[in-house]
Amino acid sequence: MVIMFFALWVSGRKDRKSARADDFTDDDMMSTTSTVSSSEFNGAPETEEVFDESTLMDQFVEALYQKRASMREAGLKGLIDAFTSSVLTEFAEDQCETLSNRFINSVKVGSGPEAAQGARALGLLAFTVGAGSNAQGILSDATPHLWKVARVGPSIAARSAALETLGVLTFIGAADLESTEATMELLWSIINHKHSPEDQKTGINVPPGPVKVSALVAWSLLLSTVDARKVSSHHLSKSLPVLSNLLKNDDLGVRTAAGEAIALLYEMTDSSAPTEDDAEDSEDHEVPIARATIPEDEVVEQMKALSVHAGGKGAPKKERAVQRSSFRELLASIENGVAPQVSVKLQGGKTLKFNSWTEITQLNVIRRFLSEGFQTHMQGNELLHEIFDFVPQAEKRKALSTKEKRMLQSPNSVVSKARTEVMNRRRQNSQSQKMGGFSANGNDSD
Repeated sequence: MVIMFFALWVSGRKDRKSARADDFTDDDMMSTTSTVSSSEFNGAPETEEVFDESTLMDQFVEALYQKRASMREAGLKGLIDAFTSSVLTEFAEDQCETLSNRFINSVKVGSGPEAAQGARALGLLAFTVGAGSNAQGILSDATPHLWKVARVGPSIAARSAALETLGVLTFIGAADLESTEATMELLWSIINHKHSPEDQKTGINVPPGPVKVSALVAWSLLLSTVDARKVSSHHLSKSLPVLSNLLKNDDLGVRTAAGEAIALLYEMTDSSAPTEDDAEDSEDHEVPIARATIPEDEVVEQMKALSVHAGGKGAPKKERAVQRSSFRELLASIENGVAPQVSVKLQGGKTLKFNSWTEITQLNVIRRFLSEGFQTHMQGNELLHEIFDFVPQAEKRKALSTKEKRMLQSPNSVVSKARTEVMNRRRQNSQSQKMGGFSANGNDSD
């Protein structure tokens, strides 16, 4: 529908030259085209117009400059679809500054839907350009605007999208631990918001359940990148009491996200247990381990209760079943120190296995953010290859259909006839050259 909408818009603007010229060649974009029937809109006799995809992408970008919010939203939708369905690395790198600025503008001035779309588009842009200076620039420019929407945004969807994108941008673009922890502090102020008068002074509107879930998920994503010793010495003592309290929240999503964050904390803390070599290296300075100061038994008992009993007040039967299943899994991870195994089957038949909460946390966020484009990006996005440490298999040749075989392989096919004609012409040319050579040297001439 977005393509159809833009097709009509473009056809009415044929004589207008775009201020943003096409900076890339036909080889830079896929050569596919979009066909639109005007009869679907106004009942006129059916006519078809074909639009090259690179031109359509330019029109999506141009729409982001329009005053009408509906036009900007249509442009955002088109670009989100494009970045989701394809890995447009060259286009994203060439237009990174322009796209980033326009997406940020939608976050700043847009209503709830536009702000949410602008935030999501920023995250997809970062996934496409990958780690490096471009992603760092996007993070630096977008953070203050995303944070404002996260605090006082016009809708739950916009606030949630801003928080999730803030996590993704930091995950991809943070240059160091300091940058990562700066974002984690912002997210934590949402997570730890208790609706108290003091919290209201922070300038953060009361975060409803879905907003807290987004903050928890983004915070956990960034926690998964922090050194385990840092988690033990700092994050655990600060975080576990708050997360334990969130296990009592009425919202199932909040309880589950808090439980998953706790499982990640436990896993990372276990992995930071000092070895003999560590003890020798730290003779002059102790590495503080904070676990002993936290009432872990209480957390385990909470997990046990949630894995057996019903959910929040008046929770429906399905929700109670989901909670019990989730917390049985989380409890097993905490008590046994073993995360559940998650398998993802990729195009081409390869299966990736994830065996730790660190990996599962990153997988879940990336898969959710890329949505239906996850498989496409897993095949063609180098950033994901680095994150998940795998090399995609070369695509198998697609088997030809019976019709295609007749067209391409049959002796009577157009292709076969053309091939035969070329071969005959080459033989004739070769024979002519030989005859010409004999005549020229006079050896075989009469």
